[in-house]
Amino acid sequence: MRTGLFLAISAGAALTAQVASAQCGAVFSFADFSSSNGLTLVGDAATNNGKLRLTPSGVGGAGAAWYTASKAGLNAGFRTTFRASIQNGTADGFAFVIQDAASDAIGGTGSDMGYSGIARSVAIEFDTFWCCGEFDGAHVSVQTRGPDSNTFEDSASLAHAFLPDSFTDGSSHEITIEYTSGLLYVRLDGDTILFCPLDLGQLDNGGQLYGDNGCAWVGFTAGAGGASADQLIESWDFTDWTNVACGPLTPDQFEGPQDTPQTGDRVVFRSRVGGPGPRYYQWKREEIGLEEGPRFLGARSEVMVIDPFIPADAGSYQFSAGNSCAGYGIGSIQVGILCPGDLNGDTYVDDADFLLFLPAYDTLLVPPADPRCDWNGDRAVDDADFLLVLPYYDKLLCD
Repeated sequence: MRTGLFLAISAGAALTAQVASAQCGAVFSFADFSSSNGLTLVGDAATNNGKLRLTPSGVGGAGAAWYTASKAGLNAGFRTTFRASIQNGTADGFAFVIQDAASDAIGGTGSDMGYSGIARSVAIEFDTFWCCGEFDGAHVSVQTRGPDSNTFEDSASLAHAFLPDSFTDGSSHEITIEYTSGLLYVRLDGDTILFCPLDLGQLDNGGQLYGDNGCAWVGFTAGAGGASADQLIESWDFTDWTNVACGPLTPDQFEGPQDTPQTGDRVVFRSRVGGPGPRYYQWKREEIGLEEGPRFLGARSEVMVIDPFIPADAGSYQFSAGNSCAGYGIGSIQVGILCPGDLNGDTYVDDADFLLFLPAYDTLLVPPADPRCDWNGDRAVDDADFLLVLPYYDKLLCD
């Protein structure tokens, strides 16, 4: 059941953070590509019928398109939305890339997707032709080797998720990528499909990946080999939070899980905020600010993931946001948890459940042990979890 949407706004103090001043900044919008002013096109990239074509079908090659009117300032975060389609074939894929190598950088063809070989780069790849030990299926992945030359190989992936079959059916898809220090996430046609822990300030052996206080080029790359496709970008909006004028924020949406979670579930909290930045976020439980940790990702982002969700996580959650002008908080949503310990769903915690708990207790590690038996979320089913189960086992009947 959907909960917590469009809750009342209460007054809140602006959150504060120190953001290093940068000598760059980028806010731009291409409704289409009838004009390529501000772009540097490299390799096979070209504008065609109002679209940015990164590779043409029928031939292998690589293309890149960089916004070079100014570098983007990344320390304070950014949001980009674009529409893309893959037509007349399915290979090999394209990527949104942040890099500080050169304004005309380009990588290899085929599986290299135009970004492999570019140093000081982070690529969010949409890989539609997998080979050579890559993830077994069309996927989105965040690829980087820090200051070294990037590669499409799985070893460079920080996080990945598989794409739906519809991604390569020739239709147009809207993709949003948002980065707040600590987390990058990707939305496809309105659904959040990838969460990636990421801090650009720590990718160069614990230091800043991009010089000049986080300034880098942003753009797209693509590659094709024996198989090919017209890989098209149809529109593109980009906003970093470096030099945006101050102004009020508005909450658009605040929601918790759609259904009551059970122990071991991956639970997602979402909020969407309108208005200028830099913007700062904070998720809370019982009015206490949450911190990043092994189970908490995005505690200071618009989207937060708790994985795994454990009985101790049930309670009320709050979200607040702010910029240098003002801030607001949104009222609480209550998130419960399905009866812990009731592994067979009969509303009792009894010997039948205990017999289901024992195999996980013997297996120990999650996975393959049943995540519903990992009550403290440490990815192991052991004595600590057994002691947490006992009170429910003694109580017998679920509340």
